[in-house]
Amino acid sequence: MSCAPKTKLIGKFRFPKLKWGLAWKITLWYILLLLLTVLILSAITYWGNSQDLHKEKQQVLESTVTRVLGSLDDQMEGQGMDIRDPEALKDNVPKGVTIQLASLQGKVIQKEGNVSVLLPIEQQAGPEICNFNGKDVYYMARPIMSGGKQIGTLQGAADLEDVELAQTVLLRQLLWLGGSASLLASIGGLILSRKVLAPLEELNREISLLTANDLNRRLPLRGNGDELDLIGQNFNHMLQRLETSFQQQKQFVANASHELRTPLMVIRGHADILQRWGAEDPAIVRDSATAMIEETKMMTKLVENLLTLAREELHLTLVSLNLSELIIESARDLPFLCSFVVKYDLLPDIELKGDALYLKQLIRIILENAGKYVPSGGIIRIFLQKVEDKVRIIIEDNGPGFPPDALELIFDRFYRVDEARSRKIPGHGLGLSIAKRIVHAHGGRIWAENLELHGARFCVELPYNNVIEV
Repeated sequence: MSCAPKTKLIGKFRFPKLKWGLAWKITLWYILLLLLTVLILSAITYWGNSQDLHKEKQQVLESTVTRVLGSLDDQMEGQGMDIRDPEALKDNVPKGVTIQLASLQGKVIQKEGNVSVLLPIEQQAGPEICNFNGKDVYYMARPIMSGGKQIGTLQGAADLEDVELAQTVLLRQLLWLGGSASLLASIGGLILSRKVLAPLEELNREISLLTANDLNRRLPLRGNGDELDLIGQNFNHMLQRLETSFQQQKQFVANASHELRTPLMVIRGHADILQRWGAEDPAIVRDSATAMIEETKMMTKLVENLLTLAREELHLTLVSLNLSELIIESARDLPFLCSFVVKYDLLPDIELKGDALYLKQLIRIILENAGKYVPSGGIIRIFLQKVEDKVRIIIEDNGPGFPPDALELIFDRFYRVDEARSRKIPGHGLGLSIAKRIVHAHGGRIWAENLELHGARFCVELPYNNVIEV
């Protein structure tokens, strides 16, 4: 068997398939989430800062244009405005802004500022971003009025270099922030994920050491009540159930082997008798054949019961039944009941949905169990009651009853109340296990209890007129 690592063929190259552990997956998702958060916050910060810078630059240009126009108005003093006056622009143009005054013919009269761009002669424009000579600026134009007539045009431009520089610096800082956050998230996320998953790795190691031979081991719990402790508790409960199931299975196999060994030994013994003396004495042949047939019948019944118990679920054929008639019919077909006094207390017209054959088998199993322990002439009572939305079948007898510690065990496979008399009392200890399966398949429950004076009682509760899903 090859143990070479799996590879993936891409073109002519073969690359090994990477197996991502849970710690790496958590770290990767943590990094992606952090990067997404940083990206969104950076985009919002960059956009907001850019908007503020552009708004500020636009306001500077507008206030400069307004201040220059206001300065020209102050110099009129009742006469025509003179756009050639150098005092109009003096101390009114801040750094990063250029203002030019032009005549109506388009001739530039005067210009002030440190923005080296050629401004077009327009009557009205902006403020807006324009590109002049390959340079982005905020540009606006306003007419210069005097005595109700236009005497010239004012053009203004605000440099965007400082805005672009601030945006570049901010973008660089945000990139550094994102890279640093990613690096810290990678290191911190990996350390934290490994620390958090360390108990899970320990749990995995303990689980890998478990085998079918040491199901009595239990996983250690830290006792802090977190999800890992809950997983450990649930796994320990599963181990407990598996251990119980394995023990029951081993006991089941041992009991089945024991029950099958006895009839096989009887059959083999009679076969030896037939081989030695069968040819000489016909009576020996007849007796041995009869004994072998009886043992074969017992083995056949045992195997059939084992097959019934081995089925994962019983396939029910649900029909509407009159339970009173079904009980009477089931008891009528049992000849051994002639040795007992059978009393009925049945409610008439109790209808429910169920499997007729399995319910008959259920009633016969309980009656046969009573017939094994009740002395000849004893009393067996059968009750049929309706309790709220359920139907209750009660079968009582005046036999010896059960030992107190046997009430919870009598429905286990191969359990016999008195092992010393197991060969005197017919059966293999499987009937009540089958009865329990039949009741559970119908959605009901079954239990046993002792009567106050002496005797035993079996109670079966079934849903009344309910459809059972199978």
